[in-house]
Parts: sequence; C-alpha cells; structure tokens
Amino acid sequence: MTEISRRRFLSYLISFAGFAAMPFGGRAFTYDGSDFDVLVVGDSFIWGQGLREEDKFYSLITRWLEEKTGGGPLRLEVKAHSGARIRLHDGQLAKMRRLGQPTDKFYYPEADISFPSITHQVETAFADHTDPKRVKLVMVSGGITDLVVGNAVNPFLKKSKFLRMVHTYCHEEMSNLLVRITDSFPNAVVAVFAYFPIISTRSDMNKVTKYLMKIIKFPHWLQWTLTNGFSKQFMKIVRKATTKRSRLWFSESNKELADAVAKTNAKLPSPRVVLVPSPVTEETCFATPNSMLWSLDHDNRPEDDLYQERIEKCPQVFDEIKYKPFGPLSVRLCELASVAHVNKAGSMAYADAAKPLLEPIFKP
Repeated sequence: MTEISRRRFLSYLISFAGFAAMPFGGRAFTYDGSDFDVLVVGDSFIWGQGLREEDKFYSLITRWLEEKTGGGPLRLEVKAHSGARIRLHDGQLAKMRRLGQPTDKFYYPEADISFPSITHQVETAFADHTDPKRVKLVMVSGGITDLVVGNAVNPFLKKSKFLRMVHTYCHEEMSNLLVRITDSFPNAVVAVFAYFPIISTRSDMNKVTKYLMKIIKFPHWLQWTLTNGFSKQFMKIVRKATTKRSRLWFSESNKELADAVAKTNAKLPSPRVVLVPSPVTEETCFATPNSMLWSLDHDNRPEDDLYQERIEKCPQVFDEIKYKPFGPLSVRLCELASVAHVNKAGSMAYADAAKPLLEPIFKP
C-alpha cells in the first residue's frame, strides 16, 4: 500500500469511527412509541437483487424495528430498483428525450434500468406523503451504477480517471442526494449502506469466466476452451489485476461516502446520517468459498430466488422501453443481474451491521 493510499485509508477509518460513536442525544426526533414510516431509495444493492421480499436487508431491519419498538407494523415504502443512478447523466438524458422515453415511469424493479433516478425516487416519495415528518428512517445506496458496475473492476480504466469518477458519484452526487433526502424528510435518520469488494484473489476464476461466457451465450460445449490449464493461467493474471481495482473501488468508495455523510451532518442542526459498513470482505466476495454474494449454480444459471421470474419479465420490460443502454445484451444482462449482489447470508450480515448504529436511535 502506498503512503498516499495508506493516508486515505486511515482517513476513512477515522471518519467511520466518528460516525459509529456519533452522539444522537440531540437527534432530529425522540421515539415516542408511535408508528412511523420507513423509506427505501437507491439501486440494485439496497433493492436486494435476486432476494425475496422477506429476505432483503431493509425488510429484516424493518421487522427488527417493529419488534424492538413494540409498536404496530411500520409502513415500509420502497422506491429503490435495479440499475438506478443518483441522477440521469446529460448524454443519457438527451438520448432518452430523442427517443421519447419517459424518465419518471417505474418498471419491474429487478430490471436493471437507470431510471427513475434515485433523486426522482426521493421526489416521488415526498409527493406521495401527506406528512413527510412521519418518515423516521430512510435507507439508501447509490453511486456504483453512475460509475457503471464494470468500471469497479476494470483494470484498464486509467486510475486517475477512475478516482475522479468515484469522487464525483460517491461524494459529490451522494452529498447532493443526502441534502435532498434530509430536506424532504426532516425527522428522518438516514442510513447510507457502503459498497463491498466485488472480486478477490480468493475468487474462483472458473465461475468468473463462466459468468462472462453466460452473458454472450458462449456455447456450453465449448467452454472448456476458456477453462483449461492454459486459459486458467491467463485468467489468474486477469484476476490479480481486477482484484487490485476492486480493492481500490472498495476503499475509495467507502472513503468518499464517509466524506459525503460527514459533509451532510456538518450542515444539519444535529447529525442524523450514518454510514453502515460492509460486512462483505475479500474472503466472502464473489465466487469465494464462503461468498456472501450470489453466484452461478452447477448448470451455470444464477442461483438466486428470482431468476425464473426475470426470465419471464425482462423481455417484456425491454420490449416496452425505448432506451436500451446495453443494446441487444439488455435482456441477457437483466436475466443475469443478480450475480455479485448480496445473497441471503450477505443480506443478513448487512442487517446486523446496521442494527448497532440504529439501536441507540430507536429506543422505546
């Protein structure tokens, strides 16, 4: 680790330690035992790609809060969906307008579509509430889809450009989003969920290779040509390079998100935004022996609970929409979209990571 990266990493740790110990005695509200609303906005990560509703970590957290507070069922409103960007980028927005593609319509949430944006999700939720002060918890994730997920592990993207992009989306854009959320819901604590390392040297390169082949529908009977001994040696080199970029993504995105949280809290009368750390490590990321992320099964199909549902729904969605950012691969990527998202174990781990931060806030 270079001296610069070490300083940045230590800065992140110090920032997170400050949030973990943040005093909420002057928090925006005092829990009085009454019912309240919970709002979820963001991308596929917080949506819980491939998970059934009861297994998503926002559901686990909401049920825990219901039990802890002893009140009635909480009203849970979910605007998050797969593929959502914090905001639509100018070039993308121009193309959508030329095609006559609505930017505010919600589609099947498992389909990885960048619109409606997370900012629009917040605006819609605000408009839907007759009393926004009833919302006392907002859970959010965002930034990686603005970066484009592939860039989080792309070793060929120039490092300086990569770092600028991470700063733009995980700090600047997230800061703007947090201002929008805290202004719209003045009584809400906001939990920002930190991203995780995607791949490591512990990842099984056969699974990684087979996933890439699955995207382009590479013939199953020819897959041995890319998983033989020679190809494995080449893929080990690729794995090393992608691991290095994934590690940089993990440290820098968390640092930038932590800075965005600190920046937002500094502008509020009392701090009410927290950063939930990732329980997923390089030991438990994609295609590792004890992975907390969805992978492929023995037949090279996504192993999540909603794969068959996506097989049916994804073609319908992309038949309807006019803007297809991935062209002819849009449906295929939608069908495979669960891969490298948190599985049931990962979802439970994220819920457990959030509880110590929320527990002192929601005392009966």
